Amino acid sequence: MSKEAIAKYALKSFVGSQHESSNSTYQQHQQEQQVKKNWWKKTQAPHSVLSLEEQRILKRVKKRAHYLDRGLSCCCFQIGIDGIVGFIPVVGDFIGLLLALQLVHIAMEADLPPELISKMMFNIGFDFMIGLVPIVGDIIDIMYKCNTKNAILFESYLIKRRKKLLNDNPQMNIPLLPPTTSTKSNKSNKS
Repeated sequence: MSKEAIAKYALKSFVGSQHESSNSTYQQHQQEQQVKKNWWKKTQAPHSVLSLEEQRILKRVKKRAHYLDRGLSCCCFQIGIDGIVGFIPVVGDFIGLLLALQLVHIAMEADLPPELISKMMFNIGFDFMIGLVPIVGDIIDIMYKCNTKNAILFESYLIKRRKKLLNDNPQMNIPLLPPTTSTKSNKSNKS
C-alpha cells in the first residue's frame, strides 16, 4: 500500500467516526427534546391505573364515541353516525340524542357522580339544540362531537378517582369496582 492510500483510509475513518458520533449525539439531542416537548400534556396510560372493570367500561365508551363522532373519514373530515343521521330533519336529531344518551348510560355503570352526569347531559343537550337548526346547525353539530367530549370527561374522571383512591391507600391492590356476583352464588350461600 502506498502512503497516499493509507492517508486516505486514515482520513476517511477519522472523518467517518466523527460524523457518526456527531450524528448519534444529534439524535440523542432530538430524542431529549421530544421528551421535554409538551411534558405537561403527557398523562399516564389509563390501563396502568384503572381496574379491569373500569378499563372494560372505558373501552366500550371510547369505541362507541368513536363510531358516533368519527366513524368515517370524508375529505379531511371525520363524520360519524350521529352526523350522518343528523341530516334527517327533526327525527335524525332525536336519534342522535338517543344514541348519545346510550353512551352516558354505558358510562354510568362505573358509578359516576351527579356533577359529571350533568356535564355530560349538558354536552348532549347543547349538541341536540345545535342540531335542530337546519343545515348550518347540522354542520356545527358534526364539528362539536359531544360524544367524544363525554368520553374524555369520563376517562379523566376515572383516572382521577383511581389515583385518589390509590394515594389514600397505597398498599391497596384490589380493583375499584368489585366484580358482580351471580345469583347462583348468592342462592348457594343461603342454603
